[in-house]
Amino acid sequence: MEKIQSEKCVNCGSQDYQFLHRGKDRLHGIDGEFSVDMCTQCGLNTVHPKLSLDEMEKYYPTDYVSFPKAVEDEKSSLKRLDRKIGIKRRCKVINQRVEKTGRILDIGCATGNFLRGMQEFGWDCYGIEPSEYAANYAMKRFNLQVIHGYLTEHLFEDNYFDVVSLWDVFEHLPEPQNDLAIIKSILKPGGMLIITTPNADSWGRKIFKEHWVGWDVPRHYHVFSPITIEDILNRSSFTTKEIISFTGRHGAFLISLQFLLSDKQIPTWHKKLIFAIYRSLFFRVMAYPFFLWAERSNHSSIMTVFAKKEGS
Repeated sequence: MEKIQSEKCVNCGSQDYQFLHRGKDRLHGIDGEFSVDMCTQCGLNTVHPKLSLDEMEKYYPTDYVSFPKAVEDEKSSLKRLDRKIGIKRRCKVINQRVEKTGRILDIGCATGNFLRGMQEFGWDCYGIEPSEYAANYAMKRFNLQVIHGYLTEHLFEDNYFDVVSLWDVFEHLPEPQNDLAIIKSILKPGGMLIITTPNADSWGRKIFKEHWVGWDVPRHYHVFSPITIEDILNRSSFTTKEIISFTGRHGAFLISLQFLLSDKQIPTWHKKLIFAIYRSLFFRVMAYPFFLWAERSNHSSIMTVFAKKEGS
C-alpha cells in the first residue's frame, strides 16, 4: 500500500500514513473526493482531506440518519417498538454502571430521544447539538436543556456532570483530544465518560471493506479500534474501564450491504432481490448467533467505551 504524508495524527503526532482506500459520501451522495488512511505509528484511521466545520455542514442535511423524530411519532408500530427497545438499552447500560442518578451531558444529542429516556430514569439532562434543526426539535418536542453549538471551554462549571456521553459522535470530532480535555474538566471526580463509536476491528469492516458503514466518509474524521481509542483516552488522562458491544447488528449490516450493492454492475432487480433476502425476518433470525458472537467478542461494528478520570 502507498505510504503518504499528511497533517499530524491527532493521537500520536506522526505525519506518516498508509493509504487504505478511496472514500466518498455513500449515505447522501454529496460530491467530494477523499481517502481513508492509517497512521503508521499508532494505527488510527483518518479521512483526508480534513474538512473544516464550515465545509462539513453540507454533509449534514436535515434528513441525516442521526436526526430521528420522536419515537411516538413513528407511523410503524414495529419501528416504534424497535426504537423504544434501543433507547431503553442505552439508558439501562448507564444506570447499571453508576451508583445513583445525577447530572448528564449528551454531546451531539441530536433530536433528544436518548436524553428524554434518561429523564424518565430520573436524570437531570443537558445536551449540546451543532444542528440548529435538531437542537430546536429537542428543546421544543421534549423541553430539554440543549445548547445549539459545539463543546467549548467555560460552557459549564468544572466538576459539573456525573456522566458525559457521546453516542455515535466521537468519530465526528476533528480534534478529539481538545474535546477530551474539556470533558475531563467538567466531569466530577469519579465521573464517567461513555463513547459509542464504530469499531475498526469489526468483522463488518473485514467483510465489506471500503463499503463498511463505519467509515461514513467524510463525516467520520477518525475511526478507532479498541486499541487506538484506549490509547487516545489514556493520553488524555482517562482510564478505560470497559469496552463492550451491544449495538450495530442487523441495521449496520444492511447499510453496508446497500453501499456494496450500489457499486455492483448487476441488474437493479438483482440488487433488490439480494437486499430483500438479507432484510427478511428469516435472515435476521438465522444471523442472530453471528451478531451475538460478534458482540461477545467485541467484533461488532459498534463498540461502547466506559472510562473515568484518572485519580478518581
